[in-house]
This record gives sequence, structure tokens and C-alpha cells, in this order.
Amino acid sequence: MAISDINLHLRSYGSEGKKHSHDHHQLVLPLSGKLSLSINQSEGEVEKSQAAVIPSGSDHGYSANGQNQFLVADVPEALAPALERLPCFVELDTTLLHYIQFLHSQLTNGCASSHTEYQMLLLLIQLLQERHGDKLKLDQRVSVAKQYIDDNFQNKITTAHLASVAHLSTRQLNELFRCQIGMTPHHYLTELRMQESWRLLEQSDLSIQRIADAVGYRSLASFSDRFSRHFGKSPSQFRRKSK
Repeated sequence: MAISDINLHLRSYGSEGKKHSHDHHQLVLPLSGKLSLSINQSEGEVEKSQAAVIPSGSDHGYSANGQNQFLVADVPEALAPALERLPCFVELDTTLLHYIQFLHSQLTNGCASSHTEYQMLLLLIQLLQERHGDKLKLDQRVSVAKQYIDDNFQNKITTAHLASVAHLSTRQLNELFRCQIGMTPHHYLTELRMQESWRLLEQSDLSIQRIADAVGYRSLASFSDRFSRHFGKSPSQFRRKSK
């Protein structure tokens, strides 16, 4: 999938919009103000600690009053097939709200390259799926593999071992996982590690070496290289900018 297919942008809404649909999923995340949305037969609002998930092909309309601003992500279906199985309106916890503010700062400061934007969007989707994963109704074998990664991401995990845990061949596991989660098990593991390293850099005083250890990297150089390729800056640069 081309990075150019990803679109993450800031948007303000007027008093009312006609119902329409589009061929991609859309996330509407609150920054300021309130947006009333109708998505198919569901009515709700995006404000403060609530976001909207608009599945591809869904009819939706909106109305807003006063000053408002939202972070809107256009997400190709193939990138996150599980999004269509999430509720239309989802609660955001403190970690998600903090991450949305981080995304906002990256966009407004012009810090995010296309590649970094792509990785940040993957992490955001992963955070949402973790918070509401009980509603995804995954294949039991995929669920077992995902849970194993969630519980052991700080350790070495091979695809072969993960396949044996799920009672699948490596090819079957990769295909099923990609179909239901939107990425391979290895990609999912990397995203989970990057999510946790971002959280620890933001919210803890652990050294970067300790953070690398905590997310499964025994080599600080390997961790720094992976983090830099994900976010466009090294862990030390990220920590300085987040303080």
C-alpha cells in the first residue's frame, strides 16, 4: 500500500453538511469544539473524550456550531479492515487523548513526513483496536496469536513459534492476521513495541537503554534505528521535544 494513500489533516466544520459517503474509513478526533454526526442509523458527537469511526461506504452527515477543529484521518480499507467492526462512536482514554495532542503538534509544527504520518496513523489505529478489541470478533486462532504478542512483546517472538501457538502454518497465520488486523504478525509486533516505547519516552524517566530493554530490543542501536525510521527522529530527539 502506498504511503500516498494515507491522509491525516486538520479540519473545521460549518453548520451543516449534506449526507455523503466515501470509499475509505475515516477517523474524526476531537481537538476543540463539538461536532454532531449521523453515521448510518447512529447519532453521536465528537468532543472532548469521544471520537467517531466512519466505516467505508457509510452514509454520514454533520452539523457544528461555533469554533471547532478536529484531526481527521482518511484510512484505506486495506490498511485497517477491523475499523469497520468498531463502534461508530468510541471513548478516548488519557493515553489516546495525549497521543492525539501529539499528532496535532506534529502536524502544526510541520514535523511529520509522509512516512512518519503513515506510522503515526498505524499506531493510532492500533491504540483504538486495543481499547475496543472485544468488539472485533476475530478468528479464534488470530485472537490467540494477537494475545500472545500482547503478553510477550518484550521478549523475542518468531513467526514460526507464533504459528505453532495458533496451530497454523506460518503462511496461514500471516494471511489470516493481515486480513483481520490489517498487518502481518511481525508488523503488529513492531507497532506494539513502538507504541510502548513512545509512551515510555513521553511518560517515564527511564533511560533510553531501559526503554529499549522493556520493549524487546537488547541492542540500543537497533532500537534507535527502528524508532528513527518509525517517527523520523531518534528517541533522544523525541524525548527532548516532548518535554
